[in-house]
Amino acid sequence: MANSSLASPLRGACPAPFYDASQFGLGGFVEGRFCAPVPQIDRDLFCCLPCPATDFLYPPEFTSYYRAAEALNVVGLICLVFLLVSFIFLPAEKTRRHYLSYCLIIAAILLALGFVVPFGAKPPQCYDEITPNDMFSNLTCAFSGAFLISGGLSMAVWIFIRALSMHLQICWDVMPGKKFFYWAQGLGWSVAATFFTATITVTGVSFRFGDVCHVNSKSSMQDFWGPLLVIAGAATLVQLATFAYCIKVYLQNMWSDDNTETQSSSGLPSYTTSVRTRSAKAVYRRVRKVVWLQWRGITIVVFILVDVIFFSVVFIYLNSVETHAADDLEEALPFITCLVTNPTQVDNCYELGQSLFVNQSTVVAILIMLSLAGIQVFLLLVRGSFFTAWWQLLRRRLSKNGEFVSLDAKQYQADNHPYELAKYVQSPPIKVPDSAVTSPGADYDPYRRSLAGTPDYFSKETAREYRSPSLSFSTPRVPSQAAMRVDWDPRSTHARGGLGLHPPVAEDEDDYDGMKGKV
Repeated sequence: MANSSLASPLRGACPAPFYDASQFGLGGFVEGRFCAPVPQIDRDLFCCLPCPATDFLYPPEFTSYYRAAEALNVVGLICLVFLLVSFIFLPAEKTRRHYLSYCLIIAAILLALGFVVPFGAKPPQCYDEITPNDMFSNLTCAFSGAFLISGGLSMAVWIFIRALSMHLQICWDVMPGKKFFYWAQGLGWSVAATFFTATITVTGVSFRFGDVCHVNSKSSMQDFWGPLLVIAGAATLVQLATFAYCIKVYLQNMWSDDNTETQSSSGLPSYTTSVRTRSAKAVYRRVRKVVWLQWRGITIVVFILVDVIFFSVVFIYLNSVETHAADDLEEALPFITCLVTNPTQVDNCYELGQSLFVNQSTVVAILIMLSLAGIQVFLLLVRGSFFTAWWQLLRRRLSKNGEFVSLDAKQYQADNHPYELAKYVQSPPIKVPDSAVTSPGADYDPYRRSLAGTPDYFSKETAREYRSPSLSFSTPRVPSQAAMRVDWDPRSTHARGGLGLHPPVAEDEDDYDGMKGKV
């Protein structure tokens, strides 16, 4: 609609490319019009910028940028659905699934749907020449904005809960249990639902730039941006506290090592110093282990917090600029004059328009960062075991025999390398007397291990008969007659056996003479 005829009667007394607001009705999102009074021409004249206003602020390639952002969300949505399906159908030891990961994936799916829905529907952004559509005039806008708001709030809430869970584990050595789970589920979804309802009913959504509907400016600070920044700020503080504790533990460990080296060179350390050193090392090992296990979650929290905070700050700035743009015409006068002077060559005014509002690179950065949120979650939660588990599952499903084999089962392949010498060296059979100790039986095989890394006590695939060792003294044994007939020679066990058997002088002399003869 930005390229309408310059001689349109809808312009009224306004110079091209502006339109007279009195020529239009009250349909669409009227508050989204970019209009300003022009008392120099008529006291009651209001001239409005054509819709969409982004056509006069950003070059034509801006459309390609937000289309690319929507396409990235399609890719992210596919990856997130793959994650969710894998968590549901694959065994837990393959996916390491957790309810915090479930909730974060669902929140990321909601956010991605906010971009995917308009990507497929391609809704009209404008109700008429000067009025953008909103959630009441366009159904696609309503769904797009609802998904965007719910996804953004849910991701912020669950990032905070995830950061709090890691903080409890790392800093306080507290493992969240069922009580934490129920509180997290109740507060997490209820907080997101509360602010979502307030934002949709009070503030609403409309087309502001691109095909995605965003939160309107009116009352958005109280309903959406304020709570979102509070939640993100709390998550940031918790995460910074966790980082500070990790740095403190690391420095304490280094300091204890330095003290140990100093004391080893000067003398024995005191008891108190030794206890403190052992305590610092134990805490350091525990923290290092937990951080190593939770590095994916820590990285997700950092990435999503950066996205949320940057997104919020830019939109708050954009809202303030739009609110005061109509009140301060002196600041907008160079841009308006440029449009009136160049009604058909608006590319000359892009720089002035972006300096008045938000430049193109910032807007594109917001769209790309939001689009990469789903892909980031996928890359940090996916594991190589996902693909091997799916391959095993599909191979069993498509096998010709059609037998059902549990995915938890692991094919055992005996390693014959330690037993290769048995082919060449075989000891004579030894008859061992019966022992009073009962054997664990054929059900126990210490060489077979389950997928969880623990001995499989219930497998009967490989049976090994327990044989008591020949030198086992766990039970009383009857001495054999063969052992009674053997005379013991102390020299066979390298014992001296007294001076009668090994006179020291003669032994030395014999050795010396023998060496003399050899030399």
